[in-house]
Amino acid sequence: MATLSTAHMVGTVIAAVAVVFIATKCGDAYTFGIRTSDWDDSADGSPLSTLNGAIVELEHVSSRCDDGVSDGLMARVGSDIEFPGESVVEIEPPCVNGRAVQLDVDVEGRSIVYDFCNVAGAGRFPEAEFEGFVVTDAFHLVAPIRGVTIDRDKSTMNMSDAAISFDEHTVRVNLAGLEYDETCRVKLDLVLETDPETTELKES
Repeated sequence: MATLSTAHMVGTVIAAVAVVFIATKCGDAYTFGIRTSDWDDSADGSPLSTLNGAIVELEHVSSRCDDGVSDGLMARVGSDIEFPGESVVEIEPPCVNGRAVQLDVDVEGRSIVYDFCNVAGAGRFPEAEFEGFVVTDAFHLVAPIRGVTIDRDKSTMNMSDAAISFDEHTVRVNLAGLEYDETCRVKLDLVLETDPETTELKES
């Protein structure tokens, strides 16, 4: 498990890094580090059937300014939170007067969870055509994404289906104008090309 800035990466060449990071998962602390061996592809070169083991990138994106993409964070999907709030809040907002939010972004199996349990207080995302987060399968190790749905049973944020968009390797969640507090949570479920359900879904 690791989180690092893409500003330190050139192409697909990744420098050897050793990091120890302490993060909070709604009160639970954990420690993780990275090794260059953590960034290997699947053994036989075939697409991964889940996000587990993939390298994913998180970016804060806003349509409110011309250069509306933040420096990203990258992590290998594993058993801990890939992007804990302490890391996400350090992402410099892409636009002037933007607001950093200390939310956890957890990638697991075929799901992405946005958890606001560690935010300092209630707030509201700026009004914009797009204001939110983008998660990308950075090295296209996972089978193409063919569908994304909001798990309403495990989500508490008032979000419409139209707030979610995707392509083969990227999922975008638009939080523009939405209010949040520590009780908010959004769980997205992905359908991959390797899943039987792909015959019933079309790429957005």
